[in-house]
Amino acid sequence: MVQVPESADEIRQMHEAFTQARMEVWLTDNLWHWQWWVLIALFFLPWIVWWKLLDKSRIVEVFLFGMLMLITAGWMDELGTELQLWYYPFKTIPWYPQLVPVNYTVLPITYMLIYQYFSKWRSYVTAMTVMAAVYSWIAEPLLSYMGMYKLIIWKYSYSFPMYILIAIILRRFLEMLLGINKKHKDNL
Repeated sequence: MVQVPESADEIRQMHEAFTQARMEVWLTDNLWHWQWWVLIALFFLPWIVWWKLLDKSRIVEVFLFGMLMLITAGWMDELGTELQLWYYPFKTIPWYPQLVPVNYTVLPITYMLIYQYFSKWRSYVTAMTVMAAVYSWIAEPLLSYMGMYKLIIWKYSYSFPMYILIAIILRRFLEMLLGINKKHKDNL
């Protein structure tokens, strides 16, 4: 058996202490506060709206696009919090540093609906650009004002091109996957 470096065990112990502190803060300063309720609503209500607006004949394609966004948002938010670009004083659950309702609900659903309703590339990029502007310069500052999102090094304007770039990359990736799928179906 390979010996675990002492430094790795020290980091694990620090992480354990951090997890305990985060749980205590969540129980005393987050749970049941109005910001917590807003986050709970942001986690569940958009899914209800999405289900009503979803073109169910394209559910697999649209949902796959949303899950690609969910993975991307979670990964990028994890990176941003780890690099101390921003942090979230309020959380729905204490074990994740990210803003779970935004990463797992708001962003994927917004991206899915735009993907569903704007099938032409030009209209898609235009809609994503409008969404990026709204999220970068209205939604993010609003979350900051409500005390749910605190910038450390990041600036709202940095988010704008990221939202658009992610939208373009994910759509292109999904088109590639769908093309491969169609090609293999046609060969059967």
